[in-house]
Amino acid sequence: MSAEFNGAEIEVLGRYFTNCDGDVFGLINLPDVTKAALFARYSRSPKSLRRLFLDEFYQGNKDAPREALEGLERAEGLFGRVLSEYGDDSVAQLAGVHVSIENISNVLTKVVERPRLMSYLEQSTRYIPYDSRDFSGNYRYVRPSELGGEALRFYEREMDHLFDTYSELSNSVTARLLAENDSIDNVTPAMRATLRAFALDATRGLLPAATSSNVGIFASAQAIEQLVLHLYAHPLAEARDAGGKLHGELNKMIPSLVSRLNRPERRDPWIEYLRSTRHGLSGGVGDCAPQVVGLDAAVQTGALGNTVRLLDFDRDGEAKILAAMLFEVGDVSSTQARYWAESMSCSEVNAIWTRYLGQRENRRHRPSRALERSSYHFEIESDYGAFRDLQRHRLLSISWQDLGCDLGYYLSSKMTKFEAERYSGAIEAMLDCHTRLVEEVGVKVASYCVPMAYRVRYELEINAREAMHLIELRSTPQGHESYREVAQLMYRLIDVDAGHHRVAGAMTHVDLTSADAGRLDSSEREVVRSQTGGPLNSYETDR
Repeated sequence: MSAEFNGAEIEVLGRYFTNCDGDVFGLINLPDVTKAALFARYSRSPKSLRRLFLDEFYQGNKDAPREALEGLERAEGLFGRVLSEYGDDSVAQLAGVHVSIENISNVLTKVVERPRLMSYLEQSTRYIPYDSRDFSGNYRYVRPSELGGEALRFYEREMDHLFDTYSELSNSVTARLLAENDSIDNVTPAMRATLRAFALDATRGLLPAATSSNVGIFASAQAIEQLVLHLYAHPLAEARDAGGKLHGELNKMIPSLVSRLNRPERRDPWIEYLRSTRHGLSGGVGDCAPQVVGLDAAVQTGALGNTVRLLDFDRDGEAKILAAMLFEVGDVSSTQARYWAESMSCSEVNAIWTRYLGQRENRRHRPSRALERSSYHFEIESDYGAFRDLQRHRLLSISWQDLGCDLGYYLSSKMTKFEAERYSGAIEAMLDCHTRLVEEVGVKVASYCVPMAYRVRYELEINAREAMHLIELRSTPQGHESYREVAQLMYRLIDVDAGHHRVAGAMTHVDLTSADAGRLDSSEREVVRSQTGGPLNSYETDR
């Protein structure tokens, strides 16, 4: 391969590629826009990528520093034609950006994290206490710009009271646990940290949806452009404001890749379409909904009050999966694979499933895509805290309703009677605040004041392979007890109510026990159990 380049060219390529003579190499020290443009040209050129770079993008800067701007002018010109004029969206998938959006509400984090083709990292409510005030003396929550005057003052009084209670209760639960374990000789730093995390876990339901958070994002130019459009179209002012700020920063980072956002004749009709379709029905059909006396869907309700309904599933889902397994490995058509599957004996079917699934030593060993042929449609009612964690899963379809106070709330099973009464009093006190805000500014803005303990209703459609990932991950002993319960209820619906025993049996790493003490060793777990009246969560897998 190196014979393709002379000595001077190899010296140049060494600054921008991880090697000059291999068939597999990486691109370094180039702007994302240049790398994306290189790949865009790559698809329509007979040249190798490194030759293409030398011939069309390299500008002869021998003293180029790291993160050089080589090829930037050429790249921006290319995207001006390919993306803006020709509408070839695929090229916008070739460049990525890292951005951070800080001090936004948990209401907005769910909007920001809705797109599938993006990666997120959100600030935790399990590791980070929210009992301190900022440099201005304020608790960390968002004050919606839709509120003003007396409505804003009323909102702030109620929210401050909620945070006061959260601060007092989280610290008192922590103090109780530490005091109960003070005489134990083997209290380790890990155990103390876990006890503190337990207290935050038990009391996080007091935090309102307005609680401030920070979100880090990695996304392609195409995905981030779509996010900006959806933020611009959103009915909440906080979302529209974030969309404008994000747009401004993208213009500094990848202007040519988001150039359509700067063209009103392209941008504005797009935003109007999103506004009129996604949000146009809000508040317009609720009074027309028929009253349903009974539900045909299979339902499971947990001890913590979470409810999961199996609305629909593939009755012949396991047969579809088996046919897909045979199609992958056999030289047959789809029709032949289906006929073959139907003609097999039970023992033959079990043998195929066993061989296909293999030895799954841990939950990260997931089988191939045949399991994607069967799907399940769930309706879930869980506390907003659990919803926040389940909502971030990418390979599923999810829709949710506005957060309110009509579905009841979650109460940690690990609180003492006194702590539970204090917690419930603060939660229920927000009913009046929510009712008043609904009347004055509508349900979407009113959702800011609702504590995360209150339940929200959402639909989730998922294939069997992703269900394996979600259920095994979210049922682990390290998880929060509320979403653990949701995962366990989903599992039982698949196994018992759908009758998909082989799909359920493939989930060899689902944990159906009650919550455990996570990373503590066995002796520490026993101490925690004895002092808390039950098992304790550790804090690794959610926010």
